[in-house]
Amino acid sequence: MSLFWFLVIIGVSVFVHELGHYLAARLQGVRVKAFSVGFGPVLWRREAWGTEWRLSAVPLGGYADIEGLLPEEKGRGYDALPFLGKLLVLVAGVAMNVLLAWGLLAYLFSAQGVPEATGRAVILEVLPGSVAEEAGLKPGDILLAVDGKPLERPQEIERLKTPGAHTLAVLRQGEEVTLSLTWEEGMERLGVVYQPEVIYRKVGFLEGLGLAAGRTLAFGPALVQALVGGLLGVLAGNPDSGVLGPVGILAETGRAAQEGLFRLVELAAAINLSLALFNLLPIPALDGGRILLLFLGRFLRLRPEQEAAVHYLGFLFLLLLLLLVTFQDLRRLLGG
Repeated sequence: MSLFWFLVIIGVSVFVHELGHYLAARLQGVRVKAFSVGFGPVLWRREAWGTEWRLSAVPLGGYADIEGLLPEEKGRGYDALPFLGKLLVLVAGVAMNVLLAWGLLAYLFSAQGVPEATGRAVILEVLPGSVAEEAGLKPGDILLAVDGKPLERPQEIERLKTPGAHTLAVLRQGEEVTLSLTWEEGMERLGVVYQPEVIYRKVGFLEGLGLAAGRTLAFGPALVQALVGGLLGVLAGNPDSGVLGPVGILAETGRAAQEGLFRLVELAAAINLSLALFNLLPIPALDGGRILLLFLGRFLRLRPEQEAAVHYLGFLFLLLLLLLVTFQDLRRLLGG
């Protein structure tokens, strides 16, 4: 099932992205010769509306073969559009991924609820023989208060690491339980793994749309920072860069599938936002690289063979990046 959901999420994300390019071109009268979900050998094809629709063997991307987009097709189709028309074609794919992520988050908020942190800590794991186990903490406990003072942030669980006797108020299977813990000088580990407690506030679809728009915009800066930092980490050979390749996304999809539909929808929204931002990077062969060349073209005149060489080098860089990320995914999964 992991592979099935991986193919569904990636396939829909790619289809929506390329559909943006397709619609922006066709609305301006530009012919789209082929539209493919996937790369490589064509498994299925059909001619419709002047375009050959394809399903290809490698489901890690796709393309819309727009007339005039290649350097050797100067003067036709896309190349004959005004500056703003070209820009619309290039940004339309990214815009469609952002719109899809917005819609998915709106559905998630209206169906599941808006996640809100309570400030309390949920105990995920208690290490055998630890101070926490001796105190009686168990996985699933919700830590409410330390020494009679309610938690305002999960990190306040660290107050237990001050020497002396402490009391812990926890919620266990709906009942409040009081535990005792003594921390002594020289102790290093409490012995628990915890995460913030999150509750879900139900909202209507229209309110969900508004909240989803805010969350989508708020994710942008954090994703840019994480994406750029992660890519630099990949190029530096850091196995903990945080960037996931196809293998890592497949593994994450498997975990999400076990948690249920809402987690899959959340993952799909995150993938679409990441795909949108990744495509905006100023790397040749990506939308961001083409946008950069479009702006530079207003001041510089690149010959078709020069532009083709730039895109070819960008494609080689992306291929190298894919190999590096996949290698790091395998290292993480194999514990290396």
